Formats: sequence, C-alpha cells, structure tokens
Amino acid sequence: MSGRSPRLFTHPAFRAAMAVLSVWCMAPGGCGGGGGGSSGTGVSTTGVSTSAATDPAAPVNGAPPSLTESDVNTIMLQAVHEATARGKPATIAVVDRVGNVLSLTQMPGAPGMATITSGRGNNTGLENVSVPTPLAAIAKALTGAYLSSNGNAFSTRTANQIIQQHFDPGVTDTPGGPLFGVQFSQLPCSDFNTIASGTAGATNGGPHRSPLGFSADAGGLPVYKNGILAGGIGVMTEATYSDNLNPLTSSGSAGSFDDEVIALAGSTGYQAPPALDANNIAVNGLTLQYTDATSANFAAPVAATGTFTPLPLTGFFTGPAAGHTAIAGLTYGSSDGASGVAPDGALGPMLYPGTVNTSYVFTDGAGHVLYAPTNGLVPAGQAITAAEAQALMTSVLNTAYVTRAAIRIPTNTFAQVTATIVDLDGNIVAQARTPDAPVFGADVSRQKARTAAFFSRTDAAAKVSAITASASNTSGTFAQYISDSRSLTGDSNVFADGLAWSEVSVGDIARPFYPDGIDGNPPGSLSLPINLWSVFSTGIQLDLIKQDFVNALTGVPTPAAGCATSNGLGLPPTASGGKTQLANGMQIFSGGAPIYRGNTLVGAIGISGDGIQQDSLISFIGLQNFVDPQAGTPISNAPLAIRSDTLSPGGVNLRYVNCPAAPFLNSSVQNPC
Repeated sequence: MSGRSPRLFTHPAFRAAMAVLSVWCMAPGGCGGGGGGSSGTGVSTTGVSTSAATDPAAPVNGAPPSLTESDVNTIMLQAVHEATARGKPATIAVVDRVGNVLSLTQMPGAPGMATITSGRGNNTGLENVSVPTPLAAIAKALTGAYLSSNGNAFSTRTANQIIQQHFDPGVTDTPGGPLFGVQFSQLPCSDFNTIASGTAGATNGGPHRSPLGFSADAGGLPVYKNGILAGGIGVMTEATYSDNLNPLTSSGSAGSFDDEVIALAGSTGYQAPPALDANNIAVNGLTLQYTDATSANFAAPVAATGTFTPLPLTGFFTGPAAGHTAIAGLTYGSSDGASGVAPDGALGPMLYPGTVNTSYVFTDGAGHVLYAPTNGLVPAGQAITAAEAQALMTSVLNTAYVTRAAIRIPTNTFAQVTATIVDLDGNIVAQARTPDAPVFGADVSRQKARTAAFFSRTDAAAKVSAITASASNTSGTFAQYISDSRSLTGDSNVFADGLAWSEVSVGDIARPFYPDGIDGNPPGSLSLPINLWSVFSTGIQLDLIKQDFVNALTGVPTPAAGCATSNGLGLPPTASGGKTQLANGMQIFSGGAPIYRGNTLVGAIGISGDGIQQDSLISFIGLQNFVDPQAGTPISNAPLAIRSDTLSPGGVNLRYVNCPAAPFLNSSVQNPC
C-alpha cells in the first residue's frame, strides 16, 4: 500500500475532543502490521465527545496521593511483623512513585547476599552473579511502583510473566512476553534516571534508577493511598534472586512465595483498588498475574508492631533524619515539579499547547523543566529542529489521547505513555508524557528511540564489530552478532546499508527462537541459543551494559557518558552530545521508529507505557500525521523501499509496525498502519 493518510489532527473538531467511552474489549487484539505504508484511511474526529477527561493523576477527595512518614513506618512494621511470624527474616524496602527509597531495613538473620539464577542451569550473562539483598529489595519495590499506575496494578510476579521467552511462560511454541527485555531498563548507568539525595532524611526528583533493573522475582508490589498509586514495597528472604520458569505451579512451590506474603502483609491498608489488579487485565486473551498470596496465607494477624532499624545504602538510601526511621514520599506530578514530573505549563509557558489534554513534562525537582523541544545536533544541516520536535511531540501525544489503551481499568480509556524524540546521535530533542503513564516508560522510551536510531545508522555494524569486550554468544565476540545478522537476513551489508530498523524489527531478531515462538529453531541473530539464553542473559542487549551493571554492584560511579562505556565498546562519547549513542542501554520490544527527512536518517522516536501494539501504533501514526511547521523537506516515517520489512529472513518478512485492530476511541478504522 502507498500514499499518506489524511492528517489526523487538522480537523477543527479535534482540538477540543476527547473520547472516554464506557465499554471495550479487554484484549488488545492481534492485528500485527507487517511492512507497507499508510492504509490511506484517516481517523475521523466527527462526533467525538468534547467533555474533558478526568486527570487520573489527581487526588481522590482532596487526599494527597503521597506516603507520609507514618504511612511508611506502618508498611514497614506490618511487613516485619509478618516476617517474624513466619520465621523468615527479611530485607524490606519501601519507595515512592518516582523511586525515592523511603525506608530500608534488614532484619537480623536475613541473607545479606543473593545469587542471580534463572534455574535454567546456564552460566552466561548475569547468571550466578552475587548481589546484595538490599539492592534486590529496592529493585522489587521499584518494579511494583514503576510498572503500575492509577489504571493498572502490576507486581514483580506480573513482570515475570511478561518478559520470558514464552507468553505464558512454560507454554511451548508461543512468542516471547509482551515486555520481553524490559528487565534491562532503569539501569544504574542510565543518563535519565536520577541518583538518590545525599542528605539524610531528604528526597529528590526522580524517576530514580534501579540497582538491578526490573525484577521478575515475586515479592514486589505497588502501594496505593486513598486509591492513588503512591509507591511500592519489595521483600527479600531468599539467598537467590530469580524468576519463576513456570508460573502455573502452585503458590507454595515458588521460591519467593514468602517474600510475596510479607509484601502483601506490609501493604495491607495500602493495596491497589481490587479492580486494578493485573488479574483483571488480559493481553491476547491471557489474564495477567498479580499475586499468588492472599491474606489467608498470613502467619499472624496484620499488625504494625515491633521495631526496625533503617539501613543506609550508598547511592540509593542515605537514610532518614536523626531520630527517624523513614522519610515521607513525594507527591507525583505536583505543580511545583518536586517529584521530577509536572503538568505542562505549571513551571512556565506550555510546551505543547496543541494537545487536547494536559500533558506532563520532566523537571529537575527544583523548578526547572527538562527536555523541552530543542534543535538536534546531527546530521549537520538536516537535524530535527526545535519547532519540528514540538510539533511532532504534540502529534504523538494527541495520537495517544485517541488510542484505546490495552492495559488500563476502567476500560475504553486512552493510552498512557511517555514519548521521547532523539537526533541521529541519540541526543534528546523532546520528552513528555500523558498524565498517568507508568513511570517505567520514561527510561524505556529513550531506549527504544536510541535503539531505532542506532541500528538504522550506516555505521552501526562497524561500531558493534569494533567492540573488544567479551560477548555471551558462542564465539564470545560482538562481531558475531553482525555476522549472524548477515547470515540470517541474507543481507551481506546489514546495519551498514541504510535500512530503517524499527523496534519491532530489532525485536524480531533478538529472540532465542527465530521466528519468535517456534521452539527448536535457532536464535535470532541478536539473541543467544536457548541453552545460553535466560532473562538474565539476553544477548547483545545485556552484553552492551553488563560491565556497567556489575560495576554498579561494587559502587563504581556511573559514567558521565551513560551506559555502554565500561566495556571498551567502541561506542565513545559523541562529539555532538558527550554521551554514548545508547546512553541508557538498548531495548528489544515494540514501540520505536526511525525518523527520516526524505531518504536521510535524522533521529528516532520511542513510545512506552501501554500495550506494545499501542506503543508501536502511536510512534508510527504520530509521525505519519505530523504537520511540519516549517518549509523544506518534512520529517516523516522511513520511505517504504528502505524499511527493514523488505527483508525476509528464513522466508518470513520482518515486521516494521505492529498495530492493534480498531485501535481508536473515536473511529472504526481497522488497520491504520
């Protein structure tokens, strides 16, 4: 198919429109887009409701959605009480929504170290690396907080289900989980996530980094106050840090069941509204998991009794003020920007006045907006301009506001995402979000944008092949990832010939089976054979940042240039921005696309926070419907002839965009991609 869609956002009615309907199908649908351009069908805005959508980040009945010091102490004591009753000394962490550690303790007798293991018996990647259990508890708490929102409550058990080589895990000959690879986000080396305040008793703007990325080990839950997401709790009682290969096993057989029971006891009175639990949300017809534990598993009635001693942890928790055991959390999204997120326009002129709902921007926590639209630095003479970045971000956010969400309650509400636009070197030219987007998507949207830009460059193959560090593949070299990609695709010049690689396409060849989900097949060229693969050893994704990851465990400071600097990677700080081109790591699931000016690559866009098909659609349609504010050659999606879906490894065409069927709240268009 060819041609361009009629512009989605030029209709006069659209600027005032926001559709919030009453009933929708829970599953996101399976209309996988292959190659091709626009279907030629626009999205009508005629008859769309003009009533304003309720801001899902707003307090309920005026109650501030933040944790007080008393709240944190209550949560900690309830968890300590249950751990004591079970005879399972625990390490426990509580964080706010943007990742400030509000309290951390390690009970006498709790394991001080844990061994990373997937239970698969391999010895690659991070398998068998020892990690301090306080870091694991923080990672669990952050995962519960960052994956959740005021429309969905996800836990580390949910995370386990959606990152493995099969969805559902243990069900053979099924594709990888929808968030395959997300465990390597929020990294300590990220140039986005912030470092904890160095002042005892103080918090600072986030989102904060995680010491171990995302966790798939049960025992991490979100924490809600007055029905509003306020943070998370993480618990470690085991000497292993793992995933659960078969989540269909009985509750008691999972190694971290005690962790989950203790976390549930701790969060009693601060649970997610039951309707938001992951088990009320379905993806491709499969309901998600939240917890295997219930209050019937408690060893004692819930009580906030006993005592605990705060445990300072360099780089992540300086500790409470003298005489205290906890710190009060920040209020997410407050107009002063203290949390690191604020409504657009609260701290100065609105950056995106053309959006149909109040969008949110990132701040430094001290009243200054970050990542406002700015000129790209490369390529010279053709870089994305500030005006283009502003207009494209407006188009993308408005696309999100009319896209039916996949993972939110109540049903039939708009998708909640973070969007990031980068130039050719991965420099940020704009970053913003919808009001209630899960926090994890902020860092991940950068990863997606940078990955799409990097692998679409003509020097990507040379840069990867030049890396001298050890890789986890069979030859132990990064060059093998390039040679394998050339063998798989039949393109002897892949990653050097100027083909446009979307995140969907990169993900297609970054799975342990190719095509994804067909057991017994060899791996995708950026992945590993299944005997070497695990959620702790994913191939090039982990290899790029493994040394950064390990360094963080021993307190090595984060490099100023971001991730992929500690391995001798051949990805030096760029002259244009002073950071690596993958400065917060790469990502391997759907939701990003390169940006072109004619046939010239000028950057990329990344979207993250909702279903992967929604993320992919918003990136593609947001760019397709962008109205260029300036004269000259406009920026747009890649020309059809140079997209990666022109390749057919093994006789199977790669996908470029992956869109759900009938995705819009205000239109019956079936396949807009």
